Amino acid sequence: MTKKEHERIAVLGAGSWGATLAGLLAQKGHDVALWEFSPAAAAALGNSRHLSFLPDLNLPDSVCVTSDLVTALKDRPIIVSATPSHFVRATMAAARKSGAIDSKAVIVSVAKGLEEKSLKRMSEVISEELEIPEKRVTALTGPSHAEEVCRRMPTATVIAGTDKKTVARVRALFEDDFFRVYPHHDLIGAELAGSLKNIFAIICGIADGLGLGDNSRAAILTRGLNEMTRIGVRLGGDPLTFFGLAGMGDLIVTCLSRHSRNRSLGEKIGRGKTAVEALAEMTMVAEGMKTAPSAYELSRRLKLDCPLTREIYEILYNGKNPKASMQDLMTRETQSEWQGLPTGWNKLSQKMRRRR
Repeated sequence: MTKKEHERIAVLGAGSWGATLAGLLAQKGHDVALWEFSPAAAAALGNSRHLSFLPDLNLPDSVCVTSDLVTALKDRPIIVSATPSHFVRATMAAARKSGAIDSKAVIVSVAKGLEEKSLKRMSEVISEELEIPEKRVTALTGPSHAEEVCRRMPTATVIAGTDKKTVARVRALFEDDFFRVYPHHDLIGAELAGSLKNIFAIICGIADGLGLGDNSRAAILTRGLNEMTRIGVRLGGDPLTFFGLAGMGDLIVTCLSRHSRNRSLGEKIGRGKTAVEALAEMTMVAEGMKTAPSAYELSRRLKLDCPLTREIYEILYNGKNPKASMQDLMTRETQSEWQGLPTGWNKLSQKMRRRR
């Protein structure tokens, strides 16, 4: 990479993923400022270059860690939005009010969630709050645990956006010899897949906590894929997106990995804790907890029958017994496995059967 290709980048949010990405970008030679809301936490990270909950992080000395938004944003045309999804609007509002945002800034959203009341995707929230066209907002998503990226373990992701040039520019920023980034046209599908998979990871964790087996996990993954595909397609997403890295890839890693906070939350609930008790034991954010009511409301508005989405909402917010939910899921009326998916997929399946 030549000096001309280096960018000045602001990363807003110094949690595990934000700090990891700040390190990745700095190691590639970019000039990076990392913003942390808490002055005390910013000072601690600036001095130690480590996070207690992410032991493999070694933040390069070149990264400027600050709790001042103006310092983080000034003269930085690339902004990575890495706060938890429920803080994105407030963070973007504060950034706009600071007056320090570059007039042509490109935003890279890495938070996975839906806004609670509006049910908007993060790119919609960012575009709305910053009053910029959506073509300047992209989403980096896919199966990418910070714990492994810190260790430079091979990882494949996607960068989704509506403008090809912007997507190509952002892809070049992040791609490295261990961090592969595929360009993607489907911003809607990529964001929805990244958000919805978290709730199915909680269900997988509950199944683990109940002592269920691999058959149960496989059923949750595939039926979860069905639900997130139906919701995503109804909202304008490309069906293929849900069968790629942004969909199935992220679903697998979040549902099965020991690093998954959402799966861990579910496991605690499956072992008998209430959602409140399980959350109290968590040191990091489990986005699926916030996404569950939004996903449930979304399925209701779209008039889609999404049993897994409904049951996890009942467990988390109405205190339903997980065993009762599993029983209800297993004894409900059985329909076609492909019920509710786009008709084109059914036609393709029929065509392939005729060929055989």
